[in-house]
Amino acid sequence: SFTANNTNLGLSSGVIITTGTISGSGGPQGPNNVENSGVDNGIGGYGPLNSIAGAATYNAAVVAFDFIPFSDSVEFRYVFGSEEWLEFVGSTYNDAFAFFIAGPGIPGGQQNMARLPNGTQVAINNIHSSTTNSFGSFGAANSQYYVNNNGGSTIQYDGFTKVLTARSKVQCGETYRLTIAIADAGDGIYDSGIFLEANSLSSPTLFEI
Repeated sequence: SFTANNTNLGLSSGVIITTGTISGSGGPQGPNNVENSGVDNGIGGYGPLNSIAGAATYNAAVVAFDFIPFSDSVEFRYVFGSEEWLEFVGSTYNDAFAFFIAGPGIPGGQQNMARLPNGTQVAINNIHSSTTNSFGSFGAANSQYYVNNNGGSTIQYDGFTKVLTARSKVQCGETYRLTIAIADAGDGIYDSGIFLEANSLSSPTLFEI
């Protein structure tokens, strides 16, 4: 779990899932004073994330649970952060994560809820300011959702998204499975993490008495 009062994260508390560690050296705690912070746990990746990353994955962390919605929608708020911004924009070192929802009425049986309002998948290569690095020069992409944390005093990750909301249509009273997964891509170094806001997983009730 994490608390992030008086930080620039945008969330005050919740659960964090990372590809490395949540504490000590290499963790997400600031300041942002190391460009390659992280821990390689030496464990395997997660197959469903390989196609999202476009590369082999490593150090996967996966949490899955079932839930029953009380209405026709479900949502929660989150921030995705990574040490790979902006040095690895445009490369295959594109750490991947997903919020897979599966159940009745979901097209194809399973969908990734980690998308911007315009439908773009949330990923390092899809959200960034303009940058020039060893892989080339890249114009800004969905930069209104990006926070450049270079030199930040409270969070270690070089960059992270603004607070985003994952949403999906569901069928009231049916059982769904949510699988939250994150993994390093291309290699096992340079950590990334998902901050999930406390108590934000909700399915607004149809009627309130």
